[in-house]
Amino acid sequence: MRKNEQAWLNAREITPHKRELAQRTLEDIRSGSKVFDALRRNPLPNGDGFLNKSVLVAVYRDLVAQGEWEKDPALLAKIRLKPMRTLSGVTTVTVLTKPYPCPGKCIFCPTDVRMPKSYLPDEPGAMRALFHEFDPFDQVAARIEALHAVGHPTDKIELLILGGTWSSYRKDYQEWFIKRCFDAINERPFDSLSEAQAFNETAEHRNVGLAVETRPDHVTPKELAWLRKLGVTKVQIGVQSMDDRILELNRRGHTVAEARAAFALLRAAGFKIVAHWMPNLLGATPASDCEDFAHLWRGLAPDELKIYPTQLLANAELYEYWQRGEYTPYTTEELIELIANIKTTIPRYCRVTASSAIFLPQTL
Repeated sequence: MRKNEQAWLNAREITPHKRELAQRTLEDIRSGSKVFDALRRNPLPNGDGFLNKSVLVAVYRDLVAQGEWEKDPALLAKIRLKPMRTLSGVTTVTVLTKPYPCPGKCIFCPTDVRMPKSYLPDEPGAMRALFHEFDPFDQVAARIEALHAVGHPTDKIELLILGGTWSSYRKDYQEWFIKRCFDAINERPFDSLSEAQAFNETAEHRNVGLAVETRPDHVTPKELAWLRKLGVTKVQIGVQSMDDRILELNRRGHTVAEARAAFALLRAAGFKIVAHWMPNLLGATPASDCEDFAHLWRGLAPDELKIYPTQLLANAELYEYWQRGEYTPYTTEELIELIANIKTTIPRYCRVTASSAIFLPQTL
């Protein structure tokens, strides 16, 4: 076991002393103290820092289960880790599909043989997937357990399936993958996806949304009928740019017209639509990106938006363009100014769920 994994496990281990500290901390919070102040008043011995919130949640639940305390939703809300994550009442569980050939040839996508195209093993969700060897059951079961441990509700779950172009995977793999996700949510195996879906309608953990990623040129009426059968409710589409010249320079492999057609089909079929848009692609400027962004709201109008500034990664073909002097990344100041400006133009109906990609420094 790696050192950081052991440290993670140690932080969540509940020893008798930690339990005593946790109960004292919880009593302080119930008496009106702020969580951080209560934790500081009850530090771990030997200068080992403070209790993890997952320990507070576990001890609180144990006290309630033993009948020593009454349920206190307000207290649980205070000690919950990252409470904004499930403020809507729906908990997102992210899983990744196995590495698989991508139909795209985009020059900006990183390539790592261990991961699906465009993903790196240092991203949090990708790290979990790699640890579980991309097994859908293990990923979902472990994530639900982890979210429950830090105080989040898990009765309503949105499955977020990542891994590049979902539509390029074999259909038998797609159906098996989703069934195994449902098996984990239902906490029991089923012979078919339809049986798992039917059982889930009244299960303790109910799936209320299912999202996949694909490309505009893979959206057809036949494909949407298949996605509906799988139970998909939301589709993430890599638009990236509304300029055919930029798309061609970056070898995206589809046109703006195909993106518009895909959005029209998805909307007619009743799917929620999440658009991915990338500033600072090869051939773009801050000024052209501002103009390009405005075109997203003329005919596309996605329900949600993810803004992924182009990252210069050593394992992407774009890196070679930079080495030859054919590509210049925006400065941090230019990028901040661009995103700050375009965010003010986003319609109120559109939810921004990401405005950067997560990469550790050693990958840049």
